[in-house]
Amino acid sequence: MTKDHAGIAELEDGGIYDLIDSYKNYYRDLHNKNVTEYFDSLVELSKIDIEETRKINSEIREASSQINALNSRIRKRTAVLILLIVLTVAAALVILSQIAAMVQAGPELLQLIITFVGAAFGGLFIFLITRFNPKTKELKAEKSKLEEKVNDLTAEAWEQMRPLNELFTFKMSPELFRKTMPYINFDKIFDSKRLDFLVGKFGLSKRRKDDRSALFVQSGDINGNPFFICTDLIHEMWTKTYTGSITIHWTSTSYSNGKSVTKHHSQVLTASVEKPCPYYRKETYLVYGNEAAPDLIFSRRDSDAENMNQKQIDRHVNRKIKKLQKLAEKSVSRGDGFTVMGNSEFEVLFGATDRNNEVQFRLLFTPLAQKQLLEVMKEKEIGFGDDFSFIKHNMLNYIYPQHLQNFNLNVKPDYFRGFDYDSVRSKFIDYNNEYFRQLYFAFAPVLAIPLYQQQKPREFIYKDLYASRASFYEHEYVANNMNVKVLAHPLSVTPNILKTSVIGSDGKSDIVRVTAFGYRTEERVDYVEKLGLDGEIHSVPVHWTEYIPVFKDTDIVINALDVDEETSYTEKFRQAVKSIKDKKKIDEKDIHRVGAFLSYVLED
Repeated sequence: MTKDHAGIAELEDGGIYDLIDSYKNYYRDLHNKNVTEYFDSLVELSKIDIEETRKINSEIREASSQINALNSRIRKRTAVLILLIVLTVAAALVILSQIAAMVQAGPELLQLIITFVGAAFGGLFIFLITRFNPKTKELKAEKSKLEEKVNDLTAEAWEQMRPLNELFTFKMSPELFRKTMPYINFDKIFDSKRLDFLVGKFGLSKRRKDDRSALFVQSGDINGNPFFICTDLIHEMWTKTYTGSITIHWTSTSYSNGKSVTKHHSQVLTASVEKPCPYYRKETYLVYGNEAAPDLIFSRRDSDAENMNQKQIDRHVNRKIKKLQKLAEKSVSRGDGFTVMGNSEFEVLFGATDRNNEVQFRLLFTPLAQKQLLEVMKEKEIGFGDDFSFIKHNMLNYIYPQHLQNFNLNVKPDYFRGFDYDSVRSKFIDYNNEYFRQLYFAFAPVLAIPLYQQQKPREFIYKDLYASRASFYEHEYVANNMNVKVLAHPLSVTPNILKTSVIGSDGKSDIVRVTAFGYRTEERVDYVEKLGLDGEIHSVPVHWTEYIPVFKDTDIVINALDVDEETSYTEKFRQAVKSIKDKKKIDEKDIHRVGAFLSYVLED
């Protein structure tokens, strides 16, 4: 079998056995081909006239270039006019002052001379204005016509591209990823069945802490093993240091040569206080469930191996392995199970020295898994190197890839829309190729483990009835992508953590109560006593902000739409929006489209 077909062979065998090489020589090009063909199919479906749109955009660019040239000329003429006026006024003032100093005539003659000179410069001023203004007005009029032309052409270009723009959907990127790697499946929604599977089979917690809320979530499975990728808004309470200061003054008296000398002194007294303050951050991570090594628990942090060359890695490993060997000796003497693996490089770079089960650890991290993980961790060109933390807790695996923290997995269809065909095409292809790369290397730590790809979950008995169609992760995602100002307490001045609870469901529409938690503020002053050099105690005021929790409950309706055909997506949403408007008497601007959902606030 040729190298070009290696990826297919690997999938048939149940796994990818060379992650880096497979990406370089197979998946990267395959995905680019799939993305390009998909975009071309949308263009064909839309029936837009590519050459006509290019012609219109060429006219827009030409007219915009002319506008820029006119702007430059207008700015130059205005600058020259201002400069001449300033020079004229300055010259007039200088000449008039010289005349006043030199002329020995009486006041009447001096006044006459000054009036004459002033009139001359006034005439020069008027000449400059009349000389420059008509041409400047002419240039501005020409610019205005061109701007009107650009606006008309842009509107025409948008209309030309409208049929294509309407075909862009939220689900394109996951579907294209799945087309390239068919055994990684993405769900249309993270529903209650998928959540129940993760909770009941793999031990995921039914609820999460109140300090985090899902801004984005995408669930799916790898050969039947469930996963979800989530971006959370996390609230943490830390402290903030506030400072204040005052300046004190005093005098001292001393004697010099029998005379009393008074000196004036000053000092700035500074004080600080620490007060509680909320902080917010975003975190993107992957949760993957697999029954392999079900009792194994460990954690590891990134080693930054990608920032070292091989010689540096070797030196680092040689230093670190000796410490690990001593740790293993102590572990054995205590009756614990930690022993150093034969592959020193993997042992040091991967870490996970807190593992609780050596047998299952070695079962999971076979020589092939070690080889693949080391390649991923040291990859500098196409991948992201060792930028991931990895926590395994029994059958749940938590991967925290640093590169995903700076990539938007939740782009709206509007991101791709535009009036310039070539720009839209480039943006679509570039984003989806990068989307694939970002997720490929986010999955890499679990794809590198052959047992994870070979292990398929045993049968799971689902409930007959669930409280809601979508999971609470989806509910939080939808709420966070609505108008948060409507959901937040009116006095809240901080970001809000949104938590949800189900009130009712009819199978397609979930009625959800959203509790928004934020803070209002009050300005406070503490007085801190400080000893000054004057020997006195002074009260230094320190202004600080008190953050007071505020909550608000809002009931919303979340409708999940089933859309199978790409062509029916836009029309399906139009029909759903119209139905809600007609039945619920809700303004369209208050109906929010979030992924596969339509949501709105339930009025009392």
